[in-house]
Amino acid sequence: MKIHRFFVEEEISGKERISLANPELLHQMSKVFRFQVGDTVILFNGTGSETVCEITLLTKKVAEFSVLEKREGLARPKTQIALYLSLIKKDNFEWVLQKGTELGVTRFVPVISERSEKKDLNMARAKKIVVEATEQSGWANVPEIGEPVSLADILEQKDAVSENLVAFHLEGTPFEKSLVAGKTSLGILIGPEGGFSEKEIELFKSKNIPIYSLGKQTLRAETAAVAIASLLLL
Repeated sequence: MKIHRFFVEEEISGKERISLANPELLHQMSKVFRFQVGDTVILFNGTGSETVCEITLLTKKVAEFSVLEKREGLARPKTQIALYLSLIKKDNFEWVLQKGTELGVTRFVPVISERSEKKDLNMARAKKIVVEATEQSGWANVPEIGEPVSLADILEQKDAVSENLVAFHLEGTPFEKSLVAGKTSLGILIGPEGGFSEKEIELFKSKNIPIYSLGKQTLRAETAAVAIASLLLL
């Protein structure tokens, strides 16, 4: 039977007994999942390990656990993928956060490009989505989410970006996985609905950023993001 996993902010390593008082966690355990004393859960705090625990106390104000096992969690894929996704409609962007996390994306960077439909992001909600997707999918580390940043700023600071940047556009070179073989980190630049502007494409070229295409068909931004992550991570 699957054991439910819960992300916690508190430091839990090195402890034989754990006490938590997070109201949202307590609500989930007592009201949503209706756990009882004696039930087993997994706690993790994003440091790479996870702790199997037995619930010894569960009230409206506190939950206490006895540690049964400490073990290494499921590590992110060897190729670290950062999605630099132009801001699109809220529901579509959040869908990418969820599915990208499930696939193993390491970092999300909301990008403000010329044709972006939005200029901001509800960061608290975004972080909640990636935490819940991490709990569900089994990864031991929660992806990072950067603050929205302009595409111009990203390109100006290209040398400071830790990933190897590549862009995807309808008129790019047909993509094959062999084109990025051996790269341990990739930053995937994806445009909004309508794609990148001609000015932005010229900027990519001036910065020697490769431009690839997934084919002749026109994909929605969120479809392209998840398709690329799937190609690289599965």
